[in-house]
Amino acid sequence: MKLKSFALTMFAFSLAFVSGNKAAEAVTLTKIAEGLNNARGITFGPDGTIYVGETGLGGNGNCQPSPSTAGQPICAGNTGSVTVIKPDGTTNRIFDGFESLALQPSQQQGAGPQALTFDSQGNPYLLVGYAGFPGNRDAELNALSVNVPLPPAQYIIAPPVAPDKVLNTPDLAKLYKADLNTGALSTIFDFGKYELLNNPDGGDVITNPYAIAIKNDTAYVADGGGNAIYSVKLDGSGGKAIPVPPQLVKNPVFPPPAPGLPPGVVPETPPEEILLQSVPTGITLGPDGNIYFGEYTGFPYPEGAARVFKLGPNDEPEVFAQGFTGITDLTFDQSGNLLVLQFTDQSEWKGEDLRFLPGSLIQLAPDGTRTTLVAAGQGLESSTGIAVSPDNQIFITKRGVGTLGEVVKLERTKVPEPASIFGLFAIGALGAASKLKSKRKDLANC
Repeated sequence: MKLKSFALTMFAFSLAFVSGNKAAEAVTLTKIAEGLNNARGITFGPDGTIYVGETGLGGNGNCQPSPSTAGQPICAGNTGSVTVIKPDGTTNRIFDGFESLALQPSQQQGAGPQALTFDSQGNPYLLVGYAGFPGNRDAELNALSVNVPLPPAQYIIAPPVAPDKVLNTPDLAKLYKADLNTGALSTIFDFGKYELLNNPDGGDVITNPYAIAIKNDTAYVADGGGNAIYSVKLDGSGGKAIPVPPQLVKNPVFPPPAPGLPPGVVPETPPEEILLQSVPTGITLGPDGNIYFGEYTGFPYPEGAARVFKLGPNDEPEVFAQGFTGITDLTFDQSGNLLVLQFTDQSEWKGEDLRFLPGSLIQLAPDGTRTTLVAAGQGLESSTGIAVSPDNQIFITKRGVGTLGEVVKLERTKVPEPASIFGLFAIGALGAASKLKSKRKDLANC
């Protein structure tokens, strides 16, 4: 990982139409760190320090088929970490050597440390993912899984492994209270064990804790594998799962059959409609005190089908906004705008390389107005995490698959209105955004 400090920005481009006396808004992306390993959530500490979850690169240990990889095996190692970017620009890794799962030899699509976040008192908490059948995690859960009934589809998308093939990764799929001085971790909640024994959504027995938001004394965790939002007491006194309802999608478009796909994943005759799993991802506390979360949606990842939810009375999920694609994170800025980060603007299977899908950032104003702050192909390829600093600067993790992860700072500035159409062209010429045409072979994400 290398720190970058650029006097010149990577990208600068005008994103607003000029009308009347309004000034155009220029958006600038500046790279501040690179070389991150399967980068995920990004958060700010009380002193302005940035923390980035790195799920790691897996290793040469035992493997399990994962729904995150269309059944391809992800293998265990000790390569997870959290990257720290201090206000003075220096960087280091903490919790380095944490348990991790990833494809081999590509080292992509990792599962491990997802995010480090803080409560209102400044206490840190570490969320760790998993992406698979909990009974494969370790000997304890494998023994518990013997008497757990599994649906037929389980053996296609996330099958159990033999007892001697368990991953030996007991630290995955958990929420911890962290001590940043000593590196000590205290378990608060085990999502793997809860999913195995309760299966909240009643479908496949899979867990993948993905993102966390804290409200008062409770952590809210989006589980993309279990299709649920968890509310977990930070004192370790317990938690509960809130299933996120599926949605009926008409005329879904599937990819063509391809070698290596599990049987039945791509139907011979596409159905007229499909009941699509939610796959909740990013989650945040809104300025109104409510919890909001986005979804990636399940395979085949139809364009425009992803929704943003709000937890209403009694923590019931309510659709707040819709018409998105592949949401990986969301947050609010200091003006109350909801910022929705899209991993890709197209069905993920249309891309050839999962590292460079055309991600984007959409702003949803309090009055409902939508503005695309960064469009597809303008620098946010395969973005996975977003955070807003106290001075309203936006920070994003991009290229969140593999070893090329980056953190970029997005700044919005007003620029003078051009006196003529030629002036507008001049503003647009101040910067450039490289368009990436991507096609990918792998299919799945969360």
